[in-house]
Amino acid sequence: MFDQQFPARADAATTPSLVISQLKITSSNGQFVTLYNATNTALDMSKYQLEYFNNYDLSKATSSRLIALSGIVPPHGYFIINDNSMLLCYQLTINSASLGFSSTSGFIEVLALNQTSPGGPVVPEMQDYVGWSKTAATGAQTLPTNTNGFLQRQPVDAQNNPNIAVVGGGSWQSVQPDPTNPCKIVTTTIIPASVATGMNQLLPSSEAPATIIYASDTSGQSAASLPAADIGLMSPSVTELLPNPNGTGNDDTDEFIELYNSNSKEFDLSGFSLQTGTTSTHNYVFPVGTKIAANSFKAFYSAETGLSLSNSGSQAKLLDPFGSSIAISNVYGTAKDGQSWAVAKGKWYWTLSPTPGQANIVKEPAPTTKSKKKTSTTKVKGASTKTKKAAGTTGAVASSFTEEPSTTPIHTWVLAIIGGIALLYGTYEYRSDLANKGHQLKRYLRSRRGDRP
Repeated sequence: MFDQQFPARADAATTPSLVISQLKITSSNGQFVTLYNATNTALDMSKYQLEYFNNYDLSKATSSRLIALSGIVPPHGYFIINDNSMLLCYQLTINSASLGFSSTSGFIEVLALNQTSPGGPVVPEMQDYVGWSKTAATGAQTLPTNTNGFLQRQPVDAQNNPNIAVVGGGSWQSVQPDPTNPCKIVTTTIIPASVATGMNQLLPSSEAPATIIYASDTSGQSAASLPAADIGLMSPSVTELLPNPNGTGNDDTDEFIELYNSNSKEFDLSGFSLQTGTTSTHNYVFPVGTKIAANSFKAFYSAETGLSLSNSGSQAKLLDPFGSSIAISNVYGTAKDGQSWAVAKGKWYWTLSPTPGQANIVKEPAPTTKSKKKTSTTKVKGASTKTKKAAGTTGAVASSFTEEPSTTPIHTWVLAIIGGIALLYGTYEYRSDLANKGHQLKRYLRSRRGDRP
């Protein structure tokens, strides 16, 4: 535990390689921290950690914890740690179960895990830090009052000495999200002047924002690089898929994945990849020199890519040279013959009019209607089941419900005959009893008149 506010640690880096660029503590839409790679080489994030304290004054902090990182950050690239799977601008990310930063007061620092010798101890080295407070406090950054706002670091002495990155230095400003640039990346933040121009990474397209995923496979990624011509451009979008070609179409050659370049200059796909599948995936890496013209669509067929789109459901992604997903289609279900899965106005549809290499035309299939079932009349003793006719129609069968079985009434004269037969039978069966009752009645009547037997 430190015994002073924002200490100048003995193990702090002279020139940090990984610095804090943005910080969001307020709970609306989750919390996040953006880190920036201030070097000219890719960084392995498994060699770094975040350490969090629950008070900006470390002498008063009562708890702390370490947050492990993973993935690869390209040179002068950004890396977000967030707790809400937010769709953000172009950068790698990991998802923490819960950052749990206090909205009252707190402090975080970036640590590099350096090993002094093979098999030797790991020595943490501070790269950068920032503290915050809900109210104005000496040495702490004041949090935005708007719950959507976040803190963004400004360049460190960019005018007088732009080549120096100071641990814990620079000023912070409260900013609001910008729909055209969700992260409002300031590309001159602690970037040497010699490399600052044009070093911002890809931004999302307006039609299909990039989806951020957990970057788990770090093997062989340090050698990857973004084509120089693409720096500062928006990423292409995945706009249409044809999983099940119509008629004589061949799945091995005629399936396609379409991309759209919304930039006013061509986009170089060298080293980028197409990926298909959900549970198991397959990749195709674009060869050097593959490009999409400005403001154009381009379809890539299975004959060229060797990628298969399952007829029972799948999706397609576009990955950058570092393996990050930068564009993704919605997952589709069962694919009908000749229908393509296309995006229009931010929503995915099945369309009867595939348009490879052209603007999508959504011609939706007619809605499936259930056939009306005939209800047979079943004869039951004394009853019948019938289908109710719709009111106001002649002979038309109502499609919404069936009438309950109704009982046919028995005529009155039938009941009278049955009752008479029952009466006669009862009289015959009990004739002796009736005769005795007659004699008893006679004796009773005579006794009432004073007669004797």
